[in-house]
Amino acid sequence: MPDIKDSKVAKIINRHGDSPFFIICEHASNHIPDRYKNLGLTGEQIDRHIGWDIGAEQLARNLAQILNAPLVLQTQSRLLYDCNRPPSAESAIVQVSDDTDIPGNQNLSTSDKRARADDIYVPFHHSITELLDLRATKARNIIVTIHSFNPILHGVQRQLDIGFIHAADPSWAEKLVTAGQQYTELSIKQNQPYSASDGVTHTLELHGSARHLENVMIEVKNSLISDAKGQSKFAKILANLLRANL
Repeated sequence: MPDIKDSKVAKIINRHGDSPFFIICEHASNHIPDRYKNLGLTGEQIDRHIGWDIGAEQLARNLAQILNAPLVLQTQSRLLYDCNRPPSAESAIVQVSDDTDIPGNQNLSTSDKRARADDIYVPFHHSITELLDLRATKARNIIVTIHSFNPILHGVQRQLDIGFIHAADPSWAEKLVTAGQQYTELSIKQNQPYSASDGVTHTLELHGSARHLENVMIEVKNSLISDAKGQSKFAKILANLLRANL
């Protein structure tokens, strides 16, 4: 397979992995390049869940290693641009996130927003497209996106540990929820804490549904994967569930 170089917004891990699973983590990093001056936020604010999906990067790395799957990581904060949103979406560049104003995203012109998309969204998804094109001869490519969610949002406690979310095809989400019932200590549900109606399945649609590839989005409560022990534990759980449903 020809080599694909990392871009400034996409880091490819285990690009030659021979697993049928293809893993993507759009909110892996909270890095904001110096020229954006932290978007007017403090370091403490950027370290919160508004800046990234806490624990998701290492969870995705562990999962890719267990499955021998390729993984594409986004290397800049979703506060700059949410790569799980199309440029047409208002939520692609948020002005307020979980009741926190984002000063550097206020009053952006149409050209400013387009420049962000061209600088971040376009090359990130191009890297995924390139790698999928090279893997097109494989018998099976299953898109798996890895995310984490905050236990509390807008003051409301979420009664969930793992959510499996689908775009047009519900089959993988359904199978994984059913298989997940073996973990009786965990709350595992379908289309929670988000669903396609919340606009969270863009990556699945762009790289999965559009290519007629099986796909699923996985959300894990970030308090469960905030350290190495939890990241290892839940990577093994997810790997077991994914393998069992091949």
